[in-house]
Amino acid sequence: MRKTKRIGTFVLGVMALSVVLAGCTDADDENKPSGMKQTLAIEHATVVDVKTGKLANDQTITIADHKITRIGNSADIDLPDDVQVRDAKGQYVIPGLWDMHVHLEDNYKEAFPLLLANGVTGIREMGAALPRIDEWKASIQAGMTAPHLVYAGMTLNGGPADDAPHMRYLKTEEEAREAVRINAEKGASHIKVYSWLPRPLFLAVVDEAKKYGLPVVGHLPVEVRAEEAVQLGFKSIEHMHGLFIATSSIEDDIFKNADMSDLAGYSVAEIEASQHYDAQKADKLFREFKEKEVWPVPTLVTYFNMGKTEIDPRSKYVPTAVQERWAETIRAVPPEQTELVATINSLNPGMVKKLNDAGVPMLAGTDSGYELTNLIYGVSLHDELELLVKSGLTPLQALQTATLNPAKYFGREEETGSVEEGMQADLVLLDKNPLEDIRNTTSISAVVLDGKLMEKQTLDQAVKTYPVIKVNG
Repeated sequence: MRKTKRIGTFVLGVMALSVVLAGCTDADDENKPSGMKQTLAIEHATVVDVKTGKLANDQTITIADHKITRIGNSADIDLPDDVQVRDAKGQYVIPGLWDMHVHLEDNYKEAFPLLLANGVTGIREMGAALPRIDEWKASIQAGMTAPHLVYAGMTLNGGPADDAPHMRYLKTEEEAREAVRINAEKGASHIKVYSWLPRPLFLAVVDEAKKYGLPVVGHLPVEVRAEEAVQLGFKSIEHMHGLFIATSSIEDDIFKNADMSDLAGYSVAEIEASQHYDAQKADKLFREFKEKEVWPVPTLVTYFNMGKTEIDPRSKYVPTAVQERWAETIRAVPPEQTELVATINSLNPGMVKKLNDAGVPMLAGTDSGYELTNLIYGVSLHDELELLVKSGLTPLQALQTATLNPAKYFGREEETGSVEEGMQADLVLLDKNPLEDIRNTTSISAVVLDGKLMEKQTLDQAVKTYPVIKVNG
């Protein structure tokens, strides 16, 4: 979610994947013979099966050429003398985490190390100015280690243009089709639309995106009903926007009479709709979500952080200039916005629970970027997982939203998203069991990215810290 009128401010692309893999290099590669396998063994670990929730104790995981080659009882696996061995006794191994809603903007130099230090080995970037993409790629190709990255390019919107550099404001169907083509040529793996894209332009975007085999995702446009978007193949609904309206008995009245020309009006309409929940309509819509594989991305942490009246102490990872902007924003929040955000925060967990009870799988995303207050790359993903559990998911289900479910969303379940033989070697080593308490995903001991082991101490050294300022200090 981005700021509007100051209310708060897969295909896996081959190009994106090759760029990321180029950045995940070992500092000693130049001294190794061409074609030599990079081999790593993680011994005596407890492997977390994110499909079943089962734990396998005292396992050894061997890794070569970026993939898991074998998993078995440590006593049964003989290792060659030249293998790099990491003792993980007493530790838990989970797949690398994905944050499925991130805005890198021009913050990638801070974002990449912070994401990796928090076990985030993949991100879905959800809207940026096209020159930013060139900057990310150039830095990765120059050797910067980065999470796996898929991106949308420009966000496609309607309405009056503002100064948001990641937005492209469209007025005609031809402009809509051209914008899709430009993003596709830039290597986008998905096309993101925003709330005020007019319905005729939304239809043009969907039609053009199909020609490139690209899913359309993002905010459900206010002129488009959720059921229609589902039938058209809308792939993911960000922030659950529109779901209260879509599951309400007064949906028709809202579409006829509500003023949803800005985020405040849209939020008021959603709040009103929440008071008229229609379980039968909801059941039908949620069945269609499952049948059509539509993925809600709740981003509970977005509004949760917008409701804070101080700078989060963990913002020590955020540059001082950004903290100062956040403090200014917090000081300027009018009482009516505070009330609106509080109401949304009281309602969103209930919608998450309804989705989960209906068996609708979800994706973990945070909206992390420096435009919205208190959202911190990497850190906020763990907060999102905790909020999902507080909304009714089990720790296993919450963990799946950042591991197995992203793999399913991308159509890559046979390659990534779980700790199994043959899978891509993106792993997180934890000191505590995340299935007992989802907050244990923060107990990171090491991260494996594309088969390369990075100890937490090394990861932390790459992260800059700053003094935390006071809003009213």
